[in-house]
Amino acid sequence: MLAYNLQPLAGKELTGIGFYAANVMDSLLREQTAPSEFHVFDFLGKNGGAETAMSHLGRSIDPEDLKTVKGIPLSVYIRMGKLGRIIPYEKLTSSKADLTVFFNYLAPLGLKGKNIITIYDMVCERYPETMQGRNRRLLQGHLKPCAQNADAIVTISDFSKREIMELYGIPEEKIFVAYCGVDREFYRPADTEEEKQADLQMAKDLKGEGRYILYVGTLEPRKNIVNLVKAFEILKGSEGFEDVKLVLAGGLGWQPEVTLRAIEGSGVKDQIIRTGYISQEQKRALYRCADLFCFPSIYEGFGMPVTEAMACGTNVVISDSSSLPEASCGLAPGVEINDEAGFALEFEEILSGKKEMPSKQELIDAVSRFSWDKAAEVYRQAIKYCGADFQ
Repeated sequence: MLAYNLQPLAGKELTGIGFYAANVMDSLLREQTAPSEFHVFDFLGKNGGAETAMSHLGRSIDPEDLKTVKGIPLSVYIRMGKLGRIIPYEKLTSSKADLTVFFNYLAPLGLKGKNIITIYDMVCERYPETMQGRNRRLLQGHLKPCAQNADAIVTISDFSKREIMELYGIPEEKIFVAYCGVDREFYRPADTEEEKQADLQMAKDLKGEGRYILYVGTLEPRKNIVNLVKAFEILKGSEGFEDVKLVLAGGLGWQPEVTLRAIEGSGVKDQIIRTGYISQEQKRALYRCADLFCFPSIYEGFGMPVTEAMACGTNVVISDSSSLPEASCGLAPGVEINDEAGFALEFEEILSGKKEMPSKQELIDAVSRFSWDKAAEVYRQAIKYCGADFQ
């Protein structure tokens, strides 16, 4: 029997990992006929984690297949390491599964059956200073033994696969790449004039009049927003870009203070718009109406905003780092992460029409390779590799 640990779906607001897990699970369960279990840790039942996970999953589950652990938080159980074998995972969850799939990096070493873990990136090893201390310590202390103990690993880019192999010595055949999907029924150019006008109004309500460069994501050190702000300042010092704004769409992440100081101290801060958290419809409207999308992140396992923007037909500029050239299918100009003048030059040439960029259709066609159904199929391959029967 298969089991899925749905801990990333137990929070009220889905993170990137939760969004990935929810979409993969949706595709997996549409095809699966074999019986399966679903595990959620909800310490003392404080957070309604099981109910929340089911609501994000968006389908009915037999209550007997849903196993909720209320006696201990999952992170604490993982921190116990091999001591967790005193209280086996199977006993905690009342599980009968032969194989358990985990979507959030780590699996308890107290698990006796086979397991698949999902590693999204190796930021805890490459850029630990950009992580929240508690998460950094958890991953640095436990990710390597969990990876070596796993029967298979799923990751989200070829870049991350190479990182896992290099840093942890994991054999290539044990690692499966399931790219993040993009919902091209939702993320697409507007079909009708009515839809275009609705998008323009929604975008205007968020950022006001004029052209704009868009960033979507949290404000945190790893996202490199400080250098994006510096690049925008350089652009604004050039003639012909008086109407251009920088729109930062998304909430505050870990340690946002440095980013917020850079924005507040900017000489063009009145042209930098922070929208805060936005809905999926607002995000799509901003993608569609943007003159340019920029994703300058220092390090990413994949970079879903890049493929979402491209699916909407919007040209992209990226940092030439980690997985981003892969996510952009080689169609986005890449700039070294600390080269704010380089970013500004790309902005100037694209906005002025000096640089030839891919057409909308080229962008849309390129990201067609990324789908949640394809990601789910990779998980099926990993499941079969572990000797389990998906059907």
